[in-house]
Amino acid sequence: MRWLFMVPFLLCMGLFGSDTIVMPDGLLSDSGLDAHFIAEFALFIATLLFGTLIIGKICKYFFRLPVIAGQIIGGIILGPSLLNIRQLPVFAHPAIFTDMLTGQMYSFVSSDFFVLFVLIISATVTVGYLLWSAGCETNLQSLAKVGLVATNAGVLGAVIPILMIGGLAYFFLTADASVAQMIGLGIIFSATSVSIPIAMLFASHKMHLRSSQATLGAAIIDDVIAVILLSVFLICMQTGMFGALPVGYHAPESSLGLAFGRMFFAFIALFSVGLFVLPYVIKKLKNSNFVHLIGPAAFIFMLLFFSCAELIGGLAGITGAYFAGLFHRMVDSRNHAEKVMSPFVNSLLLPLFLGSIGLQVDLKILSFSSWIVVLWLLIAAIVSKLVATYWAIGMSNLTMSKGQKHWTWLEGYIFGSSMIPRGEVGLVVASILRGSSVIDSQLYVISVVVIILTTVASPIMLSIGFSKLDLLEVSEDGGVVTVNLGMFPIIGTSQLFNMIVNVLSANTKFSSEIRFSEGRRILDLKKYKVKIAYSPGEGVIMEGDKIQIEQIIDLVKKAIKTDLSEISVS
Repeated sequence: MRWLFMVPFLLCMGLFGSDTIVMPDGLLSDSGLDAHFIAEFALFIATLLFGTLIIGKICKYFFRLPVIAGQIIGGIILGPSLLNIRQLPVFAHPAIFTDMLTGQMYSFVSSDFFVLFVLIISATVTVGYLLWSAGCETNLQSLAKVGLVATNAGVLGAVIPILMIGGLAYFFLTADASVAQMIGLGIIFSATSVSIPIAMLFASHKMHLRSSQATLGAAIIDDVIAVILLSVFLICMQTGMFGALPVGYHAPESSLGLAFGRMFFAFIALFSVGLFVLPYVIKKLKNSNFVHLIGPAAFIFMLLFFSCAELIGGLAGITGAYFAGLFHRMVDSRNHAEKVMSPFVNSLLLPLFLGSIGLQVDLKILSFSSWIVVLWLLIAAIVSKLVATYWAIGMSNLTMSKGQKHWTWLEGYIFGSSMIPRGEVGLVVASILRGSSVIDSQLYVISVVVIILTTVASPIMLSIGFSKLDLLEVSEDGGVVTVNLGMFPIIGTSQLFNMIVNVLSANTKFSSEIRFSEGRRILDLKKYKVKIAYSPGEGVIMEGDKIQIEQIIDLVKKAIKTDLSEISVS
């Protein structure tokens, strides 16, 4: 079975823009994949994970950067930009392969294999889970109710960055860049990270503002649009619509009609499985003694949707993963699957994914002119979201009836500032376009740097907006309070949060539960106008109407007391 170790290498050669390499048949491991090689791989993973997590924590607590930005910076520090752990002697042990037919030997640097293994896992499991989780967080009924502002901001927030950044790329890169590269750069910056702005707003105790409510809806909407636009873009690439195909790009179709026909067929297949097969399987597991298998079943469906979207429809695999999460949400109201997958992915695989991105970033290749491009792209990334939100609130103010509260410029600024972080979705799109040879190494590094800077700029801009905000004048609800229930060392704080989730899910339907890295979670209760957050080190925090919070606490106390009363010696 040692030949299986060759699979990541063969699949990932395109990620580094290498020429096609045809490996001989019968190539087996001679001495490269022995116990020593495996031990080196374990040490490499431990080093990457430890460095990424520690540097991420340092960036968060000392510089107040979002965790995602900190962990990417950790990867950059460990990569060729500074420490370059891939070149350490302990990771330079050669992996030797022998062609069993000719007897010829091939030698590869071990660290190259290590990075490839991490990339192949990230490209499937981690990236797939991120979009699957986004699908699980998408409440279609809530999206229909977010109103004109969030809808317009979501649509414009996806389209305007493509136009602005694509145009900027034409101005700066016209001598070297193709039309595909210009559009690809725009798509990278079209999506907004859902988790980053919500985490910042909740940490600032500003989730009750209507601009914050609009942010959640708009961020999800422009994520959906960005994923669909990426799939359409890749299909158009296959047909050569944007000119000559990049070297190494896989183009199975030459007809636009045939390409869209495949996409249409794939959507029919995915929707059929999602509406009939997936619910049947999950319900069967829920009604039997196999509830513990809901998580693995959801994981299998996620991978199937991911692969079918790409192999059948020519779509981006993340589109399939997103729809898998969307369909799963409809049948798993208690989040059985997320409870199984989220801790492992968020605590281990996500830091490895972000660290591996940093490992591929070599800041040394950026010249002075490249940093000028970074600066202009950052400005365009910020301005495009602000333009989209101000345009959206402007249209909303024009259509408002008399007596309705108009959006202010300050609310628009806060709304726009919270839409600026690109985060994980932008990184996923950049990685896909890099692996497809749409953008080269330099543009990839530039994109990653700008994405990091957007996550840094957003908290700074929000803090300026919040400092000027009079909460009593802007808030729609003067009775909003924030209550920190604190830590519960005996029963466990996370266990208490799970109890609250179970009690409330048995009594009412909550719109969404958003999970972040580091185990933080947010429960959104539309019915009660309350949000409940769990944050390790801070405890359980409730924000919203004071009376409703008191009712929820009483409800939880009664439920726990009822369960405890069932305990008896007999």
